[in-house]
Amino acid sequence: MAKKNVKILIVDDHPILRDGIKTMLEMGDFEGHRFEVSEAGNGGEMSAKLSKAEFDIVIMDYKLEATDGPSLTKKALETHPDLRVLALSNYGDVDKASNMLEAGAKGYVLKSVGTSELVASITTVLDGKLCYTQSLANGLIEKKILGKGVAELKSDNPAVARLSKREVEIIQLICDQLTNEQISKQLFLSKRTIDNHRQNILNKLGMNNTAGLVRFAVENGLVL
Repeated sequence: MAKKNVKILIVDDHPILRDGIKTMLEMGDFEGHRFEVSEAGNGGEMSAKLSKAEFDIVIMDYKLEATDGPSLTKKALETHPDLRVLALSNYGDVDKASNMLEAGAKGYVLKSVGTSELVASITTVLDGKLCYTQSLANGLIEKKILGKGVAELKSDNPAVARLSKREVEIIQLICDQLTNEQISKQLFLSKRTIDNHRQNILNKLGMNNTAGLVRFAVENGLVL
């Protein structure tokens, strides 16, 4: 099977790190993908690169000289709305991760990840799904970043488009750990109606249990 060529732009103000990632991705043997990597050391270089070539994904540090990842993410997506952005950061910080995701990034992982984890993160983001360091999951959910997914963190998964607004709302409340009875009171609906909605959601998504539903919601930006 022919490998898919993926064009990556690394934006980081540390040349050694950029070179290391570039070598790792271009020299590695990854099933299904061939990576072509370019580099930028700051926002100006990033803009210049984006104006001259098409990229599939930008891998960006959170903190750069004279600017930051969220600002550059917004700037890049203004002119290239289909571009994927993956933050690669030293900061295992919920606030910084949420700032990047709210700015439009599809992922936030730490620089301590191994090669296989980085490649998996890249492919996940390219598929239009959210990807982030698991240690940040609970904090992101508490900050309701995932709950902004429908409006601000749009998923490319067609299954999401099949969900009604009411179903998305119920999924978000389930992820907030509300019981069906609690959801019914909050939405002023009968418990039986919520029971039916919940089962319909599971059937529509091909899920068997709540754990699978929560995972789907997280991966597709319905909750964060």
